[in-house]
Amino acid sequence: MAGIVVFGGTVEGRRLAEAFRDMPLEVHICVATEYGALLLPDCPNIKSYTGRMDAEEMAVFFREKEAEYCLDATHPYAVKVTENIMQACKETALPYIRVQRAEAEKDENILYMESIEEAAEYLDNTAGNILITTGSKELEKYTVIHNYQSRCYARVLPSISVMEKCSKLGFAGKNLIGMQGPFCEELNYWMMKQINASYLVTKDSGKEGGYAEKCNAALRAGVRVLTVGRKKEDISLSALDKAVTLEEAVRLIQKVYQLERKREVYLVGMGPGNRGQMTKEAADCLEKCDVVIGAGRLLGLCGEAAAKPSYACYKKEEIADILNKHPEYQKAAVVYSGDIGFYSGAKGIGEYLEEYKIHPVSGISSVVYFLNRLFIPWEQAEIVSCHGRQANLAAKVKYHRWVCVLLGSKDAAKEICRMLAAYHMEQVKITVGERLSYPEERILSGTAGQMKEIETDSLSVMLIENTAPLEKSVVSGLEDSFFVRGNVPMTKQEIRILSLAKLSLTEHSVVYDIGAGTGSVSVEAALHCKDGQVFAVEKNEEGICLIQKNKIRFGTDNLKIVKGTAPECLKGLPVPTHVFIGGSSGNLIEIIQAVREKNRKVRFVMNVVTLETLAQLERVKEIFPEYRNMEVVQVNVARGKELGKYHLMEAGNPVYIICF
Repeated sequence: MAGIVVFGGTVEGRRLAEAFRDMPLEVHICVATEYGALLLPDCPNIKSYTGRMDAEEMAVFFREKEAEYCLDATHPYAVKVTENIMQACKETALPYIRVQRAEAEKDENILYMESIEEAAEYLDNTAGNILITTGSKELEKYTVIHNYQSRCYARVLPSISVMEKCSKLGFAGKNLIGMQGPFCEELNYWMMKQINASYLVTKDSGKEGGYAEKCNAALRAGVRVLTVGRKKEDISLSALDKAVTLEEAVRLIQKVYQLERKREVYLVGMGPGNRGQMTKEAADCLEKCDVVIGAGRLLGLCGEAAAKPSYACYKKEEIADILNKHPEYQKAAVVYSGDIGFYSGAKGIGEYLEEYKIHPVSGISSVVYFLNRLFIPWEQAEIVSCHGRQANLAAKVKYHRWVCVLLGSKDAAKEICRMLAAYHMEQVKITVGERLSYPEERILSGTAGQMKEIETDSLSVMLIENTAPLEKSVVSGLEDSFFVRGNVPMTKQEIRILSLAKLSLTEHSVVYDIGAGTGSVSVEAALHCKDGQVFAVEKNEEGICLIQKNKIRFGTDNLKIVKGTAPECLKGLPVPTHVFIGGSSGNLIEIIQAVREKNRKVRFVMNVVTLETLAQLERVKEIFPEYRNMEVVQVNVARGKELGKYHLMEAGNPVYIICF
């Protein structure tokens, strides 16, 4: 079997071992201490070797193992070791690859020291406790600091030999901390607070060594940071040698030995929250994965898997970035609340992970759990989410007996109840489930009017029950008498039916109704676009008042009123998909231009009554050649009218319906 040699008990060394585990490649990893060897994966193709070697011993080792490549993943400060490795590689003609660690950017709030000696000299003239995180090898240099045995706290690797060495130097008891890093910001912060530190001494260990986490924690804790600058590696590479990042090193070896295999990502639905509601498939997946990624509260549900590497994040691009930067993770679990197919962050993540083999792992949705607790068949409920969404709840409640809502904040429940009250639905029944499946689970009930001040847990579910839902017509054409009328012109039922048919709206359309009048077209459009938005543009005060009344009457919460004259008032509105123009106030060309700046493919439908507006259409064709074949339909509507003992047909004004 082909083989490579890796030097380094560092984070990079361990990640290289993980990246090549269980592959047809012998990996000989050399570490300085037994503790470093314990951290390596236990698998047949990974062989660890403990102890320090000089250049001559390294050359002998290379020949014995018949190595084909040498990867130097030693610490950036281990300059002498790197020199020995390069000399041995040169002597044996072994291709050398230096795995480099990115150096942190300099910060004006940090004191930079050339050496540990300089840092110790500076600290000798200060007062206050010191947290030392530069390792045990040069710890003796801190003994020049006055009262160092009480002032200095050394954080070192927890191996017996290291701890004994530190004790002999006078670092003992509470002043000696044995821990394996890197550490998160919170742990660093509380450690500094615990020892009442005034100073932190650290090397520039880069991102992999947790340098940023130490500095951020020190800033929060009011601790001054002394950074011992990294010695520049004077590496002169031959044509066969390379200096690369960890990711590049893994890809290079994979390519040379044709080891590339599609890494696997498991999208895991964790259920409503209680570990007992997690499926066995999800638990098995967490057990076999190399890393777990997800929101912080979900990582706490992982049980024994929590001891594995984990990252608290949920944004798709951040998840992809983590996996791309850690090629050693061959099997990753990305965990989500509830089920991955129901209003889940898992939606669309495949676009970011095209190079990975993705496995779906289903979970129990909190909605399913909640409705089962209430003995309500969940296939009969309209289910929506308020997590950053326009839910158009009022209309849904009017036309459905049960509406189940995923709440997104502690105030969401009371905001919904207040909205329902504003639409004269104070008596609908409200049931809220908090902390579902947890021991502290709580279910509250009342009417919308009674629960207008309720605060809930941010991750709650609400059921709204309307015992007398309306039957929704499947076609357009609300009776004119259904609307609140005034002295403002209203688009009549027959014209409205044809105009809406010509608009060809979808459930997700974004509609401008310009010159909305009483809002009859706006209301019907909003009822059609249950997951879209309608903007009623009107300059007349009476018209605005009538639109508001009709909005309340029909429960169209997705209808927004825009006061003003188009095109000026269109600025700042979302991009439209459809525009209905019932009145242009002489600004037809300007309105079309303003809308086209937002969306050149928008669908226009106009109602024209005056000859002046009709004449403007020729100008529209000249300016916008693509509209030359616009559709023009003239509609004449006559209604029966009783006059004494006779019935006559009374004609309305002819209306042109223009579509382009």
